[in-house]
Amino acid sequence: MTRRQALRGARWVFVLLTLACAWWGFRGRWAEIGDAVAATGPARSAGAVVCAGAGLALTGVLWRRLLRGVGSEVAARDAAAVFFVGQLGKYVPGSVWSLAVQAQLGRRHGVPARSSVTASAVFLLVHTATGLLLGGLLVGGSLLLDGPAGDRVGEDLATAWPACAVVVGAVALAPPLLRRLAERLAGHAVVLGARELVPAVALMVAVWTLYGASTLLLVPGASAATPSLVGAVAAFALAHAVGVLVVFAPAGVGAREGVLVALLAPAVGVPAAAAVALLSRVAHAAADFSLAGAAALVGRTDTRSADPREPARAGGR
Repeated sequence: MTRRQALRGARWVFVLLTLACAWWGFRGRWAEIGDAVAATGPARSAGAVVCAGAGLALTGVLWRRLLRGVGSEVAARDAAAVFFVGQLGKYVPGSVWSLAVQAQLGRRHGVPARSSVTASAVFLLVHTATGLLLGGLLVGGSLLLDGPAGDRVGEDLATAWPACAVVVGAVALAPPLLRRLAERLAGHAVVLGARELVPAVALMVAVWTLYGASTLLLVPGASAATPSLVGAVAAFALAHAVGVLVVFAPAGVGAREGVLVALLAPAVGVPAAAAVALLSRVAHAAADFSLAGAAALVGRTDTRSADPREPARAGGR
């Protein structure tokens, strides 16, 4: 067996493993999922998948921008093939699979492994920090919920956790800290300052907005009330950030749902919030695997002739 055949076989094993892990995460809940889809409606459920996919597509744009700042330039469809397929690694228990797979896939397009790992690590930090910062700001501004429990929001905001989320998110996004981390990982100077960070944060605001819209579409029509889009954005951003921080949970399963239910339940009730959390997981999984499949298919023609030993354009090392 040649090295090329071995790598192709390893990629198929990886994809099958992620599918198995994703399926395992929904084991025993398929009837519950069916009931939740019926309550929400197929049109709204499909719209939630589309919104989640659009947000995920923007994260791919951000990853490519960060890769460029590290010193490696690749075509958009090659970057998509590396990023979206590699992202499936988050469904496998452990916290490094996505980074490792993206590093391996990047080599097929001339991207040094250290460049891929650096871009992915900085992306994960920016992704999580903006979720904490945006979610904390919205909750701290008394904008989380506008349902019948809204009168009690002020009492909840008396606690310090929204402020803590804002502080942690803001510190993590400090350009000197991000640049130092990137340079330690990459082993050379990188272009990562306020000029690069502002568009990155703007992209993530758009991402969280789309994810919030996806969440909002999944609120059952029979629920007592509906949170605002701002509330849905804040709830999902904070829930997703917590899910990332709980590194032992594949794709944040359990942790993300728990936070999302806690934040949405005062407006829609616990049963409806639990249904939203479950369907949100399904919608994002569907978007993840759909984009990964499309990116792999589109990039297939180029990768057949790619030389993994050829350095990436624009300063790849």
